[in-house]
Amino acid sequence: MSISTDLHDDTMRKIGETSGQIWSYLSSSGPVTITKLTRELGEKKDTVLQAIGWLAREDKLFFFEKGRNKLIGLVEEESNGKP
Repeated sequence: MSISTDLHDDTMRKIGETSGQIWSYLSSSGPVTITKLTRELGEKKDTVLQAIGWLAREDKLFFFEKGRNKLIGLVEEESNGKP
């Protein structure tokens, strides 16, 4: 199976950009539902979910339930001299 290199590169770039938008949003607004995050960013849900997966794989997000809602937030990094 052959995929277009341009399509692949564009998709990966968009996921990376959306990951940055998610990071910025969560950093300033705190935990949020995926539905609200998608609406606030104005991105396609598929792209937002892929970007969340990217950040989750890098251990940058945590997931929790509050009532009937499932939320995501940024993992707090300790400032103990480690990058």
